[in-house]
Amino acid sequence: MKIGEAVESLSADFRAAGIDEARADARLLVAFALNADALYVRMHAAEELDSDAFAKLESFRRRRLAREPVSKITGSRGFWRLDLKVTRDVLDPRPDSETLIDEALRRLPDKKAPLRILDLGTGSGCLALALLCELPLAKAIGTDRSDAALAVARENARLNGLDGRFEALALDWTANGWTDGLDPPFDVIISNPPYIAETERDTLSPEVLEFDPEGALFGGADGLDAYEALLPAVGALLKKDGFAVFEFGKGQHDAVREKGEAAKLAFDGFGTDMAGIVRCIVFRP
Repeated sequence: MKIGEAVESLSADFRAAGIDEARADARLLVAFALNADALYVRMHAAEELDSDAFAKLESFRRRRLAREPVSKITGSRGFWRLDLKVTRDVLDPRPDSETLIDEALRRLPDKKAPLRILDLGTGSGCLALALLCELPLAKAIGTDRSDAALAVARENARLNGLDGRFEALALDWTANGWTDGLDPPFDVIISNPPYIAETERDTLSPEVLEFDPEGALFGGADGLDAYEALLPAVGALLKKDGFAVFEFGKGQHDAVREKGEAAKLAFDGFGTDMAGIVRCIVFRP
């Protein structure tokens, strides 16, 4: 089978299975099987696949048809300027979450300040590490209750040359006294907590429901449990001129704002993603 034929074959199977972006997924998997990039796949469409690449590709075909995301098959995902390792232990970083980075950087006029950043629910480390990419003297603590997720975050810091400025810390914000070991104050708090309501479970794609960790997805009956636990502590964790950026789900902006203001935090604006959806909120103490 030629490289171009492999792309067409996978695309047809993925399309028939109702998979979005079938052709893009096919190209990425063919490139991964060849240990190459998408440009190579386009430029060498007439070349024959060797037996090793063909065997890999058949395995990838079965896994994708079982709705395993491409990123979990390849073990990597691009986010901001980072190439991140991803496993089933961490939420797949989404482009929508880059909105939080935009909003944070917009509020930091001095990019060379020695800032302290706290990432609550760090997962792959994507948010904290993206900020460290842009803030060369900053340091970040990424917290998570999952030891497996923290191991992934540490590895991503190492792979991206940021391990000297990133600390992974086990923390469960549902426990009493969860802030005790944090050593505030921080200049920036950033968080993408679980915010999907339990009632929305049946609306999720198999890629999300079966391959992302449940604890990073669901935020209780209305999706707001994490904000109820986190927001009351934010004021004491921040410097007086600091700020916090929280992601939330579509339509949750008013509820999260109300909970923040009830916790005596000052509303400092919303962030909107590329689809025009209000995606995050900024609070000040």
